Amino acid sequence: MPTAKKEKATRFAAILSQLRKERGYSQKKAAEDLGISQALLSHYEKGIRECGLDFVIRCSEYYGVTTDYLLGISESRHGMNEEYLTKISSEAIDGSSMASLSHGMKALIDTAVASASKSDSIHYLHDYYMLCLYRGALTLAKAGALPSDMFALDYNLGHELASAAIALLDSRFAFIEDKSRTGTQELNSTALQELVKESEEYIMNNFIAD
Repeated sequence: MPTAKKEKATRFAAILSQLRKERGYSQKKAAEDLGISQALLSHYEKGIRECGLDFVIRCSEYYGVTTDYLLGISESRHGMNEEYLTKISSEAIDGSSMASLSHGMKALIDTAVASASKSDSIHYLHDYYMLCLYRGALTLAKAGALPSDMFALDYNLGHELASAAIALLDSRFAFIEDKSRTGTQELNSTALQELVKESEEYIMNNFIAD
């Protein structure tokens, strides 16, 4: 096998194994969910055998990452273009960098997905962020920035239902195991730290009386 091809296969094998371990899945469970034998999955994760495109796509959907990330082509799990983030880094709204917001959102989702070891947690995170983005899209549509025919629901109804759904998901947050006292103290994302700081300053300045 040519060196370049072997390196790509090695990266894919390492990423495939890493994603499974991040979620706390056994090889047996992952293999069953992906419709292959445990032995074959073991060979894929060790780089002994090459898989087909169909399996790469299945893994992409199963682990919630892009095929480019799986293949080691991109460092972004969810397809956020780093060149785009760099391009908007000079753009600002009231002095706030849009790049910081984008980078922080990417880091938050990547961290959340990596730490969600149970499938129900993955679904919770997906639904929560999906609804938040949907509500934001509705606001942009009302402002004329997005076409209204994108939406089947009326703006006000869609906004109210999305808000209610988010509130319901928030109420389920109480059932998530509290690891705030024992969780990791390390964070490699400066953008996420800036996003948290900016959010808390916004809350304190606008909603907490002196």
